[in-house]
Amino acid sequence: MNFKTFLNFTRIQTLPVALLSPLAGMMFSLWYFRSFHLIQTILFVIGLIAINLFVSAWNNLMDYYKAKDPEYKARENIISNRNIPPKLALMTCLFLLFIDIIVGIIVLFLTNLAILPVGGLCFLVAIFYTFGPFAFSRFPLGEILAGLCEGFFGFFLAVYINSYDQNYFSIHFEGLKMNWIWDFSALFPIVLVGLICFFQNFNVMLSDNICDLEQDIKNERFTLPYYLGIPFSLIVYRVMYLIPLVCLFLSLYFKTLPLSSLLMLFILPLLFSNMKHFLAKQVKSETFHYQIDNLILYNGSLAASLLLGILIRGFH
Repeated sequence: MNFKTFLNFTRIQTLPVALLSPLAGMMFSLWYFRSFHLIQTILFVIGLIAINLFVSAWNNLMDYYKAKDPEYKARENIISNRNIPPKLALMTCLFLLFIDIIVGIIVLFLTNLAILPVGGLCFLVAIFYTFGPFAFSRFPLGEILAGLCEGFFGFFLAVYINSYDQNYFSIHFEGLKMNWIWDFSALFPIVLVGLICFFQNFNVMLSDNICDLEQDIKNERFTLPYYLGIPFSLIVYRVMYLIPLVCLFLSLYFKTLPLSSLLMLFILPLLFSNMKHFLAKQVKSETFHYQIDNLILYNGSLAASLLLGILIRGFH
């Protein structure tokens, strides 16, 4: 496997998009908690890159093994059309997973044990999304899991590793007694803003599954659009754009976000234009990229508006 094939196998082009929610989380920690930890952040980003590359590669490998459609397995899956030996593909996946495990353990010791349940859940979803007889991808769970792991938890973990020492979410031991602290006055603002990232990642998976519905059925993957049908799936798609706007206004009302986040409203014309293109035609090669563009617009403008708020506050 040459380097170019490795980049295609791991879908390196999706990595910048996957980093937007964590980037917004880092900016939120700086804005809301006035806290940033460089070493933890660097390690977190390394682990994040490793797990995202692993997920893409692992999904390609599992799709190859589980494909029911002969044409897909022989021509469309990257394992076959790039002549990647399955054993080499597996070793590549395990190496990336090993990096993430090592980095995750280090981050755990540098922060707090409370990070373990959240990180552990994301780790299990990454593995079992396409692996095993009851892989999550073959059930109508993909949208929720993508929204949680790639959107909300990506945001939350980036906030937490930079503000864990403020003790709003932590585990401490007194002998054999475990004290788990949940300070909802701090957690509520994180959840409110994190939901913006959740719904955008939800819609990426939903639009992806809408485009792939016919192929998924051939490969016996029964995703959410299979159960909802295309017309109702598109209604859900629209609703998932309205809820983040409610979260944005609530965050501004509670002063969870800076006033500079009002600038996010300027993306609405382009956002709705991209939506219109996708709603008119759901073809993977032609219109799926509009949802990716909207994810970049939403999460990117959230991170940028937070940074602007930090800079404006710094000048006063």
